[in-house]
Amino acid sequence: METMLDPTRAPAVKPQGQWHHGNLRESLVQWGIALLHEVSLDQLSLRQIAKSAGVSVGAPAHHFGDKDGLYAAMAAQGFRELIALRRRYLADLPAEDLPGRMHALVRGYVEFAQANGSLFELMLGPGLGNRAKYPELVEQGRASFALFCEMAQPMLPPPDQCALPHADALQMLWSSIHGLAILRVHRRPAPVKASRSRTIDHQIETMTQFCLAAIAGLRIPVPRA
Repeated sequence: METMLDPTRAPAVKPQGQWHHGNLRESLVQWGIALLHEVSLDQLSLRQIAKSAGVSVGAPAHHFGDKDGLYAAMAAQGFRELIALRRRYLADLPAEDLPGRMHALVRGYVEFAQANGSLFELMLGPGLGNRAKYPELVEQGRASFALFCEMAQPMLPPPDQCALPHADALQMLWSSIHGLAILRVHRRPAPVKASRSRTIDHQIETMTQFCLAAIAGLRIPVPRA
């Protein structure tokens, strides 16, 4: 099997033997993602992607129809990579280590967002209009959220002892983590003087503790007999 390039160091023109065109669709997706480490989404074009992949300008249209079709495939791949990263962080944690598992969920999400800012915004921002047109993207986006729910729901109080329906509680927990991820993408740490509060490790740990405290606060006290 051929070795792929590290997308964060992808050159402007496809080297011979890399991302072979036996799977041109995958090659175009990978080059599009690689270029997002160098240019913003607004600056990216099908022409750039085709040139980097070493194919004609018409090749992306053949596989994806238009620019949004390729971007949707790139976003879907981004979700796959986000899922894989979080699963790696979760892999060695026992089921009973709830703080560790929450930390892994937060860490994977925030680190991925900061390392892949333009791709992350493509995955979850308004750049793509009608996402329902792209089943692959819808499926992978749902799979990413389903992983979060699968891991976080066991941390919640039982439904009859929880102040919110589980679906609402999970949505709010994810929204908090997503908010931190967006701030990291835009390099906007908390507006305080202490330098430690600006580090990603500190913010991940703080968000983990915030989520765990929010979960604890959802438990409805059981009246004593």
